[in-house]
Amino acid sequence: MNLTDLKRGEKARITAIQADDALMRKLLEMGLHEGMDLRLAHTGPFGRDPLAIEISDRSIALRRRDASYISIERIA
Repeated sequence: MNLTDLKRGEKARITAIQADDALMRKLLEMGLHEGMDLRLAHTGPFGRDPLAIEISDRSIALRRRDASYISIERIA
């Protein structure tokens, strides 16, 4: 499953990021990496884009297209 499968308020752990080099570098610079826990805080009103995720003490907005490259597992 990937990040776009989460519903608002659900928590997950990143299990893999499978993107091209440019996107991988961008996601790593944003602080996203395997093993990190996150929560889907919000989705945009039109087409559900962008996704807002909360990681530790910050929020990050991602395009749905970019989020689809992030594999996750749900956590309680």
